[in-house]
Order: sequence, then structure tokens, then C-alpha cells
Amino acid sequence: MPTTLRDAFDRAARSYDGERRQLIPCFDEFYGNAVALVAEAAGPGARILDLGAGTGLLSALVAEAVPDAEFTLTDLSEAMLAKACERFAAGPAKVSFKVMDHLALDEVESYDVVMSALSIHHLEDVDKRVCYTAMTRAAKPGGLVLNADQVAGDTAAMEERYWRHWYGSVSTTDLPKDAIEAAIRRQRYDKRSPLLPQLDWLHQAGLNEVECRYKNVSFVVLCGVKPA
Repeated sequence: MPTTLRDAFDRAARSYDGERRQLIPCFDEFYGNAVALVAEAAGPGARILDLGAGTGLLSALVAEAVPDAEFTLTDLSEAMLAKACERFAAGPAKVSFKVMDHLALDEVESYDVVMSALSIHHLEDVDKRVCYTAMTRAAKPGGLVLNADQVAGDTAAMEERYWRHWYGSVSTTDLPKDAIEAAIRRQRYDKRSPLLPQLDWLHQAGLNEVECRYKNVSFVVLCGVKPA
């Protein structure tokens, strides 16, 4: 049984991508909105940081839309990043990899886009705020900060509805029972926060034009722009 978040995702790395579409009921719209925002913000030769990149799925989708971008992928799990390295090994994209905790991000005005997908919800609230500040600091003036993630319901009843919706959706897929149970076990490491406080935290990190561009039950795409 995994004892840490890193252990949990190291063990999940082998099957993670194959299960992703079934585990995210709104997969196409969720990732599609994130990619569209990044493609709009990323100019020629853009530098893009993917924080908590896992197997590199978001970066791979963005690379199709922005083929001349340069990517830096970070993750706490070496096994996940190894899968990301395999994904990009045969492709033309310029990609570098770094095993790193989110809170170690200390770069300043280095990236045109700083993005993350389904990772920041593993942080405690105080660390989410630190992470949003670090992401803003790492973005160039005029750069985009984006978090495609899951949020908690505002109340216990709302959170229960979120859970029923997700479980009902994945239960109708062809995922084996043990894969669904493994996904539920990984949720023990989730520390999801409601939507509105996170929008406030993005404002407080120094971003303008903060918005929730997309929401489907618990799945959201949040973004903001660093002042030029």
C-alpha cells in the first residue's frame, strides 16, 4: 500500500494515461479549454513550464497546438516523469525534465506560460497560495498562469454531489473495478479546495484577468495574466 503521494503516483505511472479518459468524465472539454488558453497566450518560441506534469499529457496536447514551444516538465514522481520522457522521446518538441516539489519553484520571469493540471489539489491550502505566488513570479510580464484541476464543493452536501457524479460516471466506463478502487485510494491524498477562495488566491498572487474559464462539476480551468 502506498505510504506517500510520491509512492502512490510512482505505482500508478504504468496505467495512468490509459485510464485518464475514463477517470475524467469531461476529458475533452477539460483539456481542450486548457490547451486553447495556452495556445492563445503562447507566441512563437514560447517557454512553457508544466508544474506537476506527471506523464506529460497536458504538455503533449499543448505541443500539438504550439509545436515550436520549449517545455520544462516537473514532477515529484520520478516514475511519472520517466513516462513523460518516453512520450516525448520520438517527437520534435524541445522538452526538459526536472524531479521537483512544487514549492521548490523559485524562477523569476522565465516562462511565457506556467501551467499545471490535476496536481495542485494535492497541496494544503497554505501551500496552494505559496504555489500560486511562485507560479506568478516565474511567469514573464504578460504571461499566463493556468491551473486545470479539481475543486471541492462549498458545503459537505455539495461535495457529496460532486462525489456521486464522479463515481457514477466512472462506474459506467469499461474500467476494471480494481482500477477504480486504485483511483479512489489515490484520492486519500487529495486536499481539494473550493473554487472561489482559489480565484482570490490567484488575485492575491498578483495576477490580473483572473477567471474560471471552464467548470464541469469538480473539474475547472483557472487562469490569470501577470501584469505587463
